[in-house]
Amino acid sequence: MQEDLDLDLPPIATPLHELDHPLVSRAQQQADVAPTEKIASIDDVVLLKCKPGGSRWRGAVWEDQGQAFGWLVAAGQRTAGARDDFYRQLSDRCTRKRTALNRAGEDLEPGKRTYSKHLLPHSDDQLRLKAEQAYRLLQDARESVPQLVKEARGSAGRPVRIEVFGTAVEAVVYTVVGSFDELYLGLRVVGSAPEDVHHLILQLAVPEALADDWEPIEAPHRPGESGEIFYYTLLEVPRLRG
Repeated sequence: MQEDLDLDLPPIATPLHELDHPLVSRAQQQADVAPTEKIASIDDVVLLKCKPGGSRWRGAVWEDQGQAFGWLVAAGQRTAGARDDFYRQLSDRCTRKRTALNRAGEDLEPGKRTYSKHLLPHSDDQLRLKAEQAYRLLQDARESVPQLVKEARGSAGRPVRIEVFGTAVEAVVYTVVGSFDELYLGLRVVGSAPEDVHHLILQLAVPEALADDWEPIEAPHRPGESGEIFYYTLLEVPRLRG
């Protein structure tokens, strides 16, 4: 697809569905409207036509029912005056692919004329998607976790809840003021969560403290809640009160 669209692969910070390309934009729009015209000449997989208005670009979209969104799996340009359009060419390629696989003795679904499964997302595509999702969760956490600690510090020992890294987390904060300020942070994960969610939160909780600066301790001032873990660190007073 990268070669089909004549685009360089962007860094993880730029999701592929946000690329500035008429086919990508059109595929995004189609996801929010009524069912789109199928490519009738492709009979082994349901592929949908993607035709941006005012553009010669043409594409094929496969809807991933398991993930509830579509993948742009083939792209090309309609050539003015050409005998065959993009969808005829795509069908011919998939027909030739099936013929080659039949000759090689591959066990294929009977009764079909085309083979287009090689166009569908593969492991590298799924890895890219997971990396984009992880990056987005991390960026959201960079904003939400310090805000969580700030709100918890002002809540007089009452828990404050947010969603971070795809799971609900409650936090409660106690401080003891002195030449150094003692900061006690209690975390309780509600439901399932990534294995290292506490470590990730501690990395982001207070910019001046590293994850290794925190030590797990018993809950101060009150019994710990079920599933709650308290951590303790020392911070210089100007940093904590900034």
